[in-house]
Amino acid sequence: MTRQNGAEIARQQRRMRVLQAKVEGASVREIARRESVSLGVIQKDVQRALGELAKEHVGHADQVRALQMERLNALLETYYPLALTGDTESANMTLRIIDKISQINGVIPDKSLVSIQQNSFNANDMPVTFIIENANDNDSNPLQASATVLEARASNIQP
Repeated sequence: MTRQNGAEIARQQRRMRVLQAKVEGASVREIARRESVSLGVIQKDVQRALGELAKEHVGHADQVRALQMERLNALLETYYPLALTGDTESANMTLRIIDKISQINGVIPDKSLVSIQQNSFNANDMPVTFIIENANDNDSNPLQASATVLEARASNIQP
């Protein structure tokens, strides 16, 4: 049992050295050479060390988040009633505060949920006409269909 504890302590110490070396800018390959272990071991050490640090500090992040929410809610209580009276500056401030609250609570995603790619091509130097129809797989779709565009000019469609 003592030997296992000694091995675990040695692993923990290596993880801390590995993490420190990463912070200092060393490459995984360089750290693996220094520690005489494989690249995979170093990568796992970095993941484990960062995971342990995240677990240790999750409570602190929650406290900061709660403090920020209290501050933002106090500001919102001030500006929201004024925004409802038509005060444009208060309305803009209210929207910015609501945006920050949404960010803190994870309502706004890190990356876009929808990706649009526009491609164009020429067929025999003639414009190409597309008709895009509604797939209407769901009859309860509340969105109205847009008007059909029957002609495309000899240029890219711009948003």
